[in-house]
Amino acid sequence: MSATTASGTGRDAVRATAIATERARAGREARRSSISGWITTVIVSLVLLVLWEIAADLWLTRLGVLASPTAIIQSLIENPQLYWGAVTTTAWVAVRGWFWGNLAAIAVATLFVQVPIFESLFLRLALALFCLPLVAVNPLLQLTFDPDTAKVVLAALSVFFTTLVGTMLGLRSADGGPLTMVTAWGGRSLSSLRFVRLPSGIPAMLTGLQIGAAAAVLGAIFGEFIGAKAGLGVLLINGLMSLDLARVWSVALLATVMAAVPYGIFGLLRRWLTPWSASISNAQQLSAPKRGSVAGRLASAVAWTIGSIVVILLAWWAYLIVFDVSPFVGKSPIDVVNYLFASDEAAANRAMMLDALDVTLVHAGVGYVAGLVIGIAAAVSFVTFPVVERVLTPLAVALRSVPIIVLIPVLILALGRGLGGVVAITAIVTFFPTLANTQGGLKRVPTDAFTLMRSYDSSTWSTLWRLQLPYTLPAIFASARIAAPTAVLAATLAEWLATGDGLGHVIVSSRAHSDYTGLWAAAAILTAVSLIFYSLVSWAERVVLSRYAPSQVG
Repeated sequence: MSATTASGTGRDAVRATAIATERARAGREARRSSISGWITTVIVSLVLLVLWEIAADLWLTRLGVLASPTAIIQSLIENPQLYWGAVTTTAWVAVRGWFWGNLAAIAVATLFVQVPIFESLFLRLALALFCLPLVAVNPLLQLTFDPDTAKVVLAALSVFFTTLVGTMLGLRSADGGPLTMVTAWGGRSLSSLRFVRLPSGIPAMLTGLQIGAAAAVLGAIFGEFIGAKAGLGVLLINGLMSLDLARVWSVALLATVMAAVPYGIFGLLRRWLTPWSASISNAQQLSAPKRGSVAGRLASAVAWTIGSIVVILLAWWAYLIVFDVSPFVGKSPIDVVNYLFASDEAAANRAMMLDALDVTLVHAGVGYVAGLVIGIAAAVSFVTFPVVERVLTPLAVALRSVPIIVLIPVLILALGRGLGGVVAITAIVTFFPTLANTQGGLKRVPTDAFTLMRSYDSSTWSTLWRLQLPYTLPAIFASARIAAPTAVLAATLAEWLATGDGLGHVIVSSRAHSDYTGLWAAAAILTAVSLIFYSLVSWAERVVLSRYAPSQVG
């Protein structure tokens, strides 16, 4: 017996020594790769700038697509006060929208996690707010609030839902062991929130704040497209109308910097404030088994869905009443139902909406899949090859932070006004939140789990397949849920700016002809489609996680 015990102790000592050696080696490799990564970033960035200058001088500027770096710098130097005034105006709107949107998202996410009944009722309302088409929302906000407040509200709406989903994911990823201990020692839900859930959720919250920086800038700029007298959005529209490429791309550069700087700052804060986040287990408590028959659970789900729809309709009516929206502009659910089903032109109205919806679904669906796949692949590449992350992260942030209206001429020139151009626009908007959430999930895999895999000579790809991807499934599906309504919104934006078809064009045309009932009907259809899209992804999430990560099924 003693010999067996001694043998087991010896094996444990050998294993502990191997883990310690592997941990020290990994630290040395990390320091060396960090230095080489920065050198690679500088070299690649210089090469890209040279290629950009050459391509712009040779043909891109003549085609009216892209200004050269020297032309952009010259424009910034010649008009410093113009650009500085625009930056400060847009930044003040973006900062306030970012602050209030994220504050509301974190507060609501905490409430949803602590009181699940509120999530069942109000999550679809939050999703509906996120799904509202910006093309329709912007003029309505301008009519409801003063111009400055309308822009802040639009920026806040741009960041709210992404941070809400990320924060809920983080709060629910709390380690099951400490949660059990808090409960065993008589702690209540608030104690679990304070001592376990909030510390565990900080990395996910900071990821949401990172994504929100770029989204707030985009929301602020888009809010300046209608009725604003100053800001980067005004400069952008003026530059496009006068074909001043240097001004257009100067605005794009400034918007990119405004998004990239806070993105980098919050990335540093995440590593500094939560050094423990990659070395602890995030295994959740085992979910309680489902009780009741299948029919009973289905009936309960239908009841909660109906309750959520009632809440959304009541919020719609409340908006019209509380803000005293003119009946000429503000249309109630009854007006929309009459427009689609009861009026003399109802059949023609439905046919028009369904034809446009078919186009939008194709645009959104293909772009969604493309953006999701590319985002996940990029996140895996960034985590597996740190040099790739250092080189391509600025480009990824730029794609998300440069106003999409600036990129459209490039995409349309390269891919045409058909499906390819719209898919590219939709994929770009979908790509960034997918990249950020998936990358954050991959980096939260416990360090000791990596060390254990390496001690058994597991290859990089085996570790990725057996450890990292299964562990990151909740983050991947959170990205998929966020991207679902985003794809629909991006498709409508592309239809407005490029193709002249789909529900995006219907909304713009309805607004131009003061057909506000048609505008509200198109917006309601888009919102309903986004909700259904989101629900389908949530159902797929539950199916997959119940098999591969049952402890993380809520």
